[in-house]
Amino acid sequence: MEAILRKVEKGYNYSFCIREDIGPYIYKYWHFHPEAEITLVRKGVGVRLIGDNVEPFKDGDLVLLGGNIPHLWRSAPEYFQGNKDLHIEAVVVQFMEDFWGNVFMELPEMSGVKDLLKLAKRGIKVIGKTKERMTIMMEDMLRTRNIRRVTLLLEMIQLIAASGEYQLLSSVGFVGGSNEEYLYNINKIYDYTLEHFQEEIDIPKLASIINISPSSFCRYYKMRTMKTYWQFLLEVRIGYACKLLIENKMNISQICLSCGFNNLSNFNRRFKSITGLTPSHYLKEHK
Repeated sequence: MEAILRKVEKGYNYSFCIREDIGPYIYKYWHFHPEAEITLVRKGVGVRLIGDNVEPFKDGDLVLLGGNIPHLWRSAPEYFQGNKDLHIEAVVVQFMEDFWGNVFMELPEMSGVKDLLKLAKRGIKVIGKTKERMTIMMEDMLRTRNIRRVTLLLEMIQLIAASGEYQLLSSVGFVGGSNEEYLYNINKIYDYTLEHFQEEIDIPKLASIINISPSSFCRYYKMRTMKTYWQFLLEVRIGYACKLLIENKMNISQICLSCGFNNLSNFNRRFKSITGLTPSHYLKEHK
């Protein structure tokens, strides 16, 4: 359970790391690393936490993260129930932002790349035609060796910067933290929440997990994440509700209960506060 500063292995004969992850689920802890990271989700659904942003992820999502921003990916609950028909696939590229060398990064032609990597400290979700082109380039990079790997990476970053087809994820003011106490405690809170969000959750239980008093918990959490715990829990539950609505295998009342709500009118109101739509309207838009 202990959160870590993650060490990224790139191999002795490469300047950065690219890998293909295939497994039954994603279960990453709240962590950070100095390397920037591009993640393409080929297959899989779940929840993604980047800084103070909480969103569901799905097939085809593509995200660029700057170095040292805390983040977490976790598959949806059904991936942990032994269903052999479910699995995840992802392609991940990790690189130091200055691996090209300081002199190269100071070239005037690199200004757009430098600006984008600064924005990536908040997390960037790539969308539109840019995402489609980058998906092909990520797959190509898996099979490429030598200098072409480096030029492909540079082309991908430049493509994002030039297109403007992206969404910033975490808020400007998010600072987070990289000290051991912060990461350890926040990781325990997130892990418990993502495992139990479909159930009733109370503050005394959460406080006991990180050994503080219930009266201190809400202030402790908000000071470190810039949002209330209840807002975080709501975003997790509504994100899972969106996934269930898109799958269209359950009615809205069943989805309400499956996401930890025990009152349909409250579920409808909370859902609209996050998505701008009622559950029924959201369902119609995604049919």
